[in-house]
Amino acid sequence: MASLTELATRRLGLFLGGTCLVTAIAAGSAGVAIGQHTSGGGSSGKDDGGTGVPSATSQPSPSATVVTVIPSATSAGADNTAAPAGALPGAPSRVNEFGIPVGYPHTEPGAISACGNYVSAYSDVRNREPSRIKAIFSSISLPSVADKFASQIVDIDKKNAGTYAVPSINDPSVNFVSRVLGYKINSASRDTVAIDVWSATSFGIYGSQDPDLQPQTRWGSDACTVQWSNGDWKLSEAGDGPTGPLMTDRPAEDFKQYAFVGGSTSS
Repeated sequence: MASLTELATRRLGLFLGGTCLVTAIAAGSAGVAIGQHTSGGGSSGKDDGGTGVPSATSQPSPSATVVTVIPSATSAGADNTAAPAGALPGAPSRVNEFGIPVGYPHTEPGAISACGNYVSAYSDVRNREPSRIKAIFSSISLPSVADKFASQIVDIDKKNAGTYAVPSINDPSVNFVSRVLGYKINSASRDTVAIDVWSATSFGIYGSQDPDLQPQTRWGSDACTVQWSNGDWKLSEAGDGPTGPLMTDRPAEDFKQYAFVGGSTSS
């Protein structure tokens, strides 16, 4: 995908199609994204390399129709490091007031899940309303960057609306659909994890007579960095990741697979 200032399909480097909980194996209908990568092996086959990030100890295969939810922390700002037995690695403990999964364990899988769900959240066209996007970022980002991310979304969406000659990207004539597919870890320490979140996004105008304005699907990634703060993973940096790869390209194999648990929900 092109840069933030050039193309409608870029999201700022953030994402969530409805309320989505991401895990790491393919399941049925989209639900929540949970990172099932474990530093000690499993599906990723990755050694922790001394990063100091606590790893999950098991990778149970969830039912495609059941969402596993970790009990909420007992106090605000609690460290959710110890997931209950049988919980999915990286699973969030609850959803916030905007329906976004939060309350992740202080582990690498928890950070991966947070990036998948946060990118999914700001890529949901319903969350990109100017009156809503600042509060969305305030709920998932460090306080020092929430306003910056919200302003970037508002600015690029306004430019895209002008380019496509629509009142806003929320206009019924606009096709804007984004789906998170996978992730690749760039760096990890105990309290900071940076990954690329790979997704496919379509954007365009339904029924347009101009081929350039008709809905088109593009592949790309969002660069997401989360930092452990006040008992949860918070978005600290976000931007455009590498363009592509297409599903048919060999580099697509470099991205680990998210698992989507549970049915989609609306906020």
